[in-house]
Amino acid sequence: MRRIKLHWWILLGMILGALAGSWLHAVSPPDGVTSTAAYEAFDGIARIFLNLLRMIVVPLVFFSLISGMLGMGDLSRFGRLGAKTFTLYIVTSLMAILTGLFLVNVIRPGAGLDLAIPTRAAPKHVPDSFWDVLVEMVPDNFVRAAADFDLIGVIIFALFFGAFTLTLEKGPKKETLVHLIQAAADVMMKLTGFIIALAPVGIAGLIARMVSTTGIGVFYDLRWYVVTVFVALAFHAFVTLPLMVFLATRSNPYRFLRVMSPAFLTGFSTASSSGTLAVTLERAEHGAGISNRVASFVLPIGATVNMDGTALYEIVTVLFIAQVHAGVDPAFSLSLGQQVLIVFLGLAVSIGAAGIPHAGLVMMVIILQAVGLPIEYTGLIWAVDRVLDMCRTATNIASDSCVTYIVASTEGEVDRSVMEQV
Repeated sequence: MRRIKLHWWILLGMILGALAGSWLHAVSPPDGVTSTAAYEAFDGIARIFLNLLRMIVVPLVFFSLISGMLGMGDLSRFGRLGAKTFTLYIVTSLMAILTGLFLVNVIRPGAGLDLAIPTRAAPKHVPDSFWDVLVEMVPDNFVRAAADFDLIGVIIFALFFGAFTLTLEKGPKKETLVHLIQAAADVMMKLTGFIIALAPVGIAGLIARMVSTTGIGVFYDLRWYVVTVFVALAFHAFVTLPLMVFLATRSNPYRFLRVMSPAFLTGFSTASSSGTLAVTLERAEHGAGISNRVASFVLPIGATVNMDGTALYEIVTVLFIAQVHAGVDPAFSLSLGQQVLIVFLGLAVSIGAAGIPHAGLVMMVIILQAVGLPIEYTGLIWAVDRVLDMCRTATNIASDSCVTYIVASTEGEVDRSVMEQV
């Protein structure tokens, strides 16, 4: 019998959780859900799942970021090609984040929603000024930062650690350290995969607990959130990226997107940019005429560090959750300066997000914790995450491909006659 894919198990968990939550909501008294054994069981399952997510975030971010940097090898040997690649990846990610930031503030999909989701996390202090943001980014004690779930400090320390590891001279010490970090990153990826495999059960508990207090109408309330994410991703993929390609190469960007479409469709169906890398490389070389030297360098790095769709999705989702939470807690608000902090975190965690299904949702815990939002709200997002994950993965691959084409064009390593024959 063919193995059932995870997203179908997640869908089943959502359905069962919604049905159980609807029953609890129907039999509850007017003043809310009583502390029944069924509700306590769903609450316990949900809390265990959320604790598992919290448990892996710090080591996952730390080792994934450093491993990704070490995978780049010696930074000094990249020269002009490396500088172009990383500059363009940062620019495209920032453009995606700003698109999401603009649309979520214009559409405001979470404003006015009455979703009293049970939460247990106490709000954190969020810096108010630019200098407060800078100061709090730098941890005075890495161990305490990790213990206090100060993910900004963990990210900063990981970036420094990875950068200076690359500066070590080649030898047994460096090789041992690199192998240790990469092995730890592999272990964390396996552990993350195990916890994600438990998602159907955890999500069933989260959905049941949520629906028991809000009713089944909570899913209808997500319609404007889904629209916001779709519109933002579509604008970035079909307007921003093609415009960048046209300005940099003076060629038809939509012809390029057409020849790369098999990679986008593969990424959409698998929700994995890493798993689609072979198809992306094949299309870049034999469909778009990009040289192997550029494609084999730029695309693998992009599959690791360039996650435009993920960054955009996380920004829209966190601000949607903030808008929902503001309706529950009128004292809570995010200033423009605090949204700038979210932009930085969105860029940082998108770099550390692995190219596997649902990794972006795991990494989102970082931003929610940093700005004092309870991660119980992720139960809302799981309901529609699979289709959004597919869309943002296709956007990630589109960005990787466009940056590769721009870099290759500026280096004179594109045979445009190849694309004209396709």
